[in-house]
Amino acid sequence: MKRKASEKHSRSIIKAISYRILSITVDSLVAYFFTRDVATTAGIVILVNAYSTFLYYGHERVWAHVRWGRRKDEDQ
Repeated sequence: MKRKASEKHSRSIIKAISYRILSITVDSLVAYFFTRDVATTAGIVILVNAYSTFLYYGHERVWAHVRWGRRKDEDQ
């Protein structure tokens, strides 16, 4: 029997995007603090957040299928 994930793909995508916005803001501040250069900061932030978005989405989708830690009524 195939199990369905408890979250829709669209929910996982929106969560990933909202988290990336927060992360981009913090990463920008930290990178600029160390580099003091807007172009270098932009390059670092774009690279890191591009791959991190896909990594986070994949991580969420895997965990959507993990039963551990769920209540029995959510496990249907």
